[in-house]
Amino acid sequence: MQIKPLTAKLNNLNTASNRSTVSRAKVLYIMGTAADTVTNHTQSTSLQIAANHPIVMIKDPDDEVYSGATTTHFTSIIYPRG
Repeated sequence: MQIKPLTAKLNNLNTASNRSTVSRAKVLYIMGTAADTVTNHTQSTSLQIAANHPIVMIKDPDDEVYSGATTTHFTSIIYPRG
């Protein structure tokens, strides 16, 4: 998989009070060092991620996301190919 980071990673998006659009990203690379729940606050949806298994999330630029722990990192990327 080929990805191009657009911003530095963000962490500490834990809890709804710390939610972010992550620089109005359309695509996020999300990696956690522990199992966690990632929530799209705007869409009222969530998903579970496994420790050390990155995922790619597609979202609208204004969607705000957050995680349940400070061990999850979010990076805005260009859509992966390959």
